[in-house]
Amino acid sequence: MMRLLGIIGACALLASIGQTVDASNSIKMVGLYAFRPSPENYTFWKACGYDTLQFIDHAFSEPKERHDAIYAGIQKGIKDAQKAGFKVYVIELSNIACYPNYSVYPSVYDPTDPVKMQERLQDIEIGIKKLSSADGFVFFGGDPGGSPVKLGPAGIKAWMEMGRKVEAMVKENAPKAKFNANIWAIAAWDDIYTSAFKVEFWEKEVQYGKMVLAEKDFISPYCGVEFPLHNYYRSLTFKSYEDARKTPEVFPVASDIKNLKSRGVKRFWGWAHFLIDEVDDGYTGYSGVKGHPAQAETRYLRRIVSDAQRIGLNGIYSNTDGSNTAIEAINTYAFAKFCKNPKLTPEQVIDDYAGFIADEGSVHDMAQVFRFIENHSTWESSIPPKYRIKSFDCDFKTADEALTALSHVVPNMEPGFPIPEPASKYIARLKIRLQDIAKM
Repeated sequence: MMRLLGIIGACALLASIGQTVDASNSIKMVGLYAFRPSPENYTFWKACGYDTLQFIDHAFSEPKERHDAIYAGIQKGIKDAQKAGFKVYVIELSNIACYPNYSVYPSVYDPTDPVKMQERLQDIEIGIKKLSSADGFVFFGGDPGGSPVKLGPAGIKAWMEMGRKVEAMVKENAPKAKFNANIWAIAAWDDIYTSAFKVEFWEKEVQYGKMVLAEKDFISPYCGVEFPLHNYYRSLTFKSYEDARKTPEVFPVASDIKNLKSRGVKRFWGWAHFLIDEVDDGYTGYSGVKGHPAQAETRYLRRIVSDAQRIGLNGIYSNTDGSNTAIEAINTYAFAKFCKNPKLTPEQVIDDYAGFIADEGSVHDMAQVFRFIENHSTWESSIPPKYRIKSFDCDFKTADEALTALSHVVPNMEPGFPIPEPASKYIARLKIRLQDIAKM
């Protein structure tokens, strides 16, 4: 009976996500968590449709004598990105341990220690002052951040108390900047040792996310909110629920967003960190020095964007840093295009991007190669089968067939779109991915 209820619950979940949305409901803010400035990609990102970037104040991870140089670099990055037409938000992490203790797990301090908390708040205030030209600041939940002692719901109240202090700093030192709270991994403020490989972590993230939303004096017309959306899309989350024979509770839902609107909250954004770069949750085999080759997850990008549009989010981020933009070019392109045009299908986006890479005579083969690679995505293989999306129809049955077709693709020398690297180099990346698939 329990298994049957699990299947019924999963069907209800899948019926509630990825539904068709009103074609007029495009996402207004489309952003990338770019970690640090990467101006070499600004032309490509802008052409895709991105309008906002997030950088991170990472001075905490370096010795004090390096801070001035670090802040000078971020200041220049903010200026360059704004000049290129982007708004820039800067992430300020919560109770992380600063240099030299940052690299020592769990890289946090006890948030109930008033001396250590004041030291961290002073560092954050310096960062806000140094980076006051940013368009906004984001106070981050956990990972990194959290409590090394079990605090339970009191930990979430402590996080919000810290957030209010950071908000006051922004108001005072960067009065033109916006302020958001990102509830990513907020469960870590209950207890940082709650494992993200267990369903309890994800259940707590939903529970505490609701607790944060209920605080009207925190999430307010001044303070926006960023949602991680884990229970909508993340493979690790789905697997954790599947292992526990439970069904994910999606959060937020449309009624949550409607309530925020009624309270005058202006920014309710998603922060779907994992899909563009297909960050490794331990399933892909590409972690470590080797990294991962070019892939495609357009169907899953389309689903998370559709979910964001359906529940009423007015902004959404995914992530890619400078070096990975070329590797994950089609994903970077697809995510923004889906946000701007809800009518687009994954097949249309693939066919469009194939036209930038291949000449007219070989564009069909290129598009079919993309389909084959996506059908064999390591991201998809890590998701329990009942949460997967139907595979593309594809001309190729084997990686060898796809490799043969790819060998006949002629690079487009005049793509008419600012792709991040020459088509020939990107084709070589796809060849490596097909060779990996052939070894499976």
